[in-house]
Amino acid sequence: LKDFGTVDLTGLDMEGGEKEQLTPATLCSAFLGVLGVGMTVFGALVHWAGILPPEDQGLGMPVLVLGILFYLAHISEALFKSKTSKYLYWIMSETDFQAYVKELQESQPKIKWTIQNYHYEEKRHRDKDGKEHVERKRVNTHSAEAYYDIGGFLDETLSPAQMIAMFHLMYDGEQQDLEANKKKPISRIFLLCEMPLEYHPVDDQEEQRLFDRREAFWRDNTRDTHQDKSTTDLIDCGYKSHVMVILREGTDDSRARPWWMQYWFYAICTIFLMSVPFRCFFFSHCTNIQWEVLKHFSHKNQNSWADDPKHGRANRTDTASKAFRKVKRETPTGNFTEPNVAWDAGKQQLEDVGPPVQVPVGVPSYWKNRDLDKDFDDKINLSADEREKMQKLVDVTYKDKATRDRKSDGMPTRLVVTQVVRMEDSKMWRRFEQKRAELALKGRPKLMAEMPGSGAFKTSPSDSDAAELPSCLKELTVDLNEAYLFHGSCPGGALGIGEDGFDMSRVGTNVGTMFGAGAYMAEASSKSDEYATEDPSGLFAGKFALLLCRTLLGNMFYITESNIPRIEDALATGKFQTVLGDREAAVDTYREFVVFDEAQIYPEYVIIYTRSFD
Repeated sequence: LKDFGTVDLTGLDMEGGEKEQLTPATLCSAFLGVLGVGMTVFGALVHWAGILPPEDQGLGMPVLVLGILFYLAHISEALFKSKTSKYLYWIMSETDFQAYVKELQESQPKIKWTIQNYHYEEKRHRDKDGKEHVERKRVNTHSAEAYYDIGGFLDETLSPAQMIAMFHLMYDGEQQDLEANKKKPISRIFLLCEMPLEYHPVDDQEEQRLFDRREAFWRDNTRDTHQDKSTTDLIDCGYKSHVMVILREGTDDSRARPWWMQYWFYAICTIFLMSVPFRCFFFSHCTNIQWEVLKHFSHKNQNSWADDPKHGRANRTDTASKAFRKVKRETPTGNFTEPNVAWDAGKQQLEDVGPPVQVPVGVPSYWKNRDLDKDFDDKINLSADEREKMQKLVDVTYKDKATRDRKSDGMPTRLVVTQVVRMEDSKMWRRFEQKRAELALKGRPKLMAEMPGSGAFKTSPSDSDAAELPSCLKELTVDLNEAYLFHGSCPGGALGIGEDGFDMSRVGTNVGTMFGAGAYMAEASSKSDEYATEDPSGLFAGKFALLLCRTLLGNMFYITESNIPRIEDALATGKFQTVLGDREAAVDTYREFVVFDEAQIYPEYVIIYTRSFD
């Protein structure tokens, strides 16, 4: 098979690819087709032949129409949406495919952003019986689109010769001569090529710039209460995501295939509900590979790039990258001087930041209230099972170590949880979510595990303990140093904070200001217990309280001793959002975290407990 070699590819598990399989959507479509035909026939018999009693003949037409819709849905999926239809529509000869790959290598990558603003309007009307109905309708308003200003790119898409090298590396091993394959030649190969677009910024700075530009575009074009936002990778050529290549000895003709491997025959099979058997047979005679269109880009001309791309094949160990390095080719590049983005650059790129951070949107998955468009303020009592998991968290973070902040008589042996209340407050959550998005724009901070001291947060579950601890611990933006931390209080005070959030004008009045005037949080329940007090009377008489708060720590200023001038100077630089006072490293006690912005704290759980001295 001349340029594509003589290796037997049938059944070979290609790097990044797999043998084509029937998806659940395919099987569901086939079921709908069969069901649709049955319903159509039954509906026709009921409506025109009257096979049911007169009082039931009215069912005929609805069943008939629904059956036709089911059948058409099957036809639509099979002929226009399925991979099989795409492969049979785009069949190429070897020469055509080589030209197509070359065109992809030379084409400019594009990154497109779109935003559609909308809101909902309610219209009220009354029916003929006088009953009022409310119709909620979506109304689209402002929309916009923009392209990232790519100034240069480096293409690392495998050429056909490099793909053959990858086949040999996988088939014969790395030590085999790529030009000599001892396997028996074959006369025909059908390759099903998936060609996804894979674009990477050339370095961390470009990645941050891409993130900043996208966020600025969306922020500048947010004009309504709701938005649909999307990012799309494009390429400046006639791009086809799925291509079938015919490799046949002695000919270079895309028609050199069996008579049944035709789109018209597949269409007939689909009409007669035989598309699933056809697809199974078709896939069994073809080999599927993933041929990534890999490009690295920057807003700068490629000649000004200081280093090789951070995601380049030179740094990869997969088989495709090894083949890329073994077989050299002239690498297409592109440089463009005119920006193609239709909006202002915005603020200068932040200094000393890591790569951009993706943050979730919406309330936690386990909340009872789900719709942030509605105001809510609920207190949810946790079940006995959830309370037991919270008890486990209190136990595993407890440390038999007292400091000068403990004013009570003696060190308790255990904190016994009696009640846990989850605070679901839409106003406070929206404030917290907005602050999280703002911190994400600054880029990834230095993570807790990278800081000096004892490593990750003690409230972070290990793999062995995860099932026994609260599930909320898994839903954190760890790339922003978001963590669950304790804060000691009395039950009445804790419920008040859970209702309105922290009052920064009063912080430090109960515990001092060793590391600055902020809200003091701890990863150890025993440390926060030192600050907790009991209610003297009322419903919670004799009981104490801990708040378990979602806390956005961002970039932390690390210090082991009290040094207020140094802390103030560090915070004045604007590079730090919080302070990590590591007394554990200094005197083997605890680490405390000081937060200065109430928006960075969401007091999610109020834990009511008693102290045990047994």
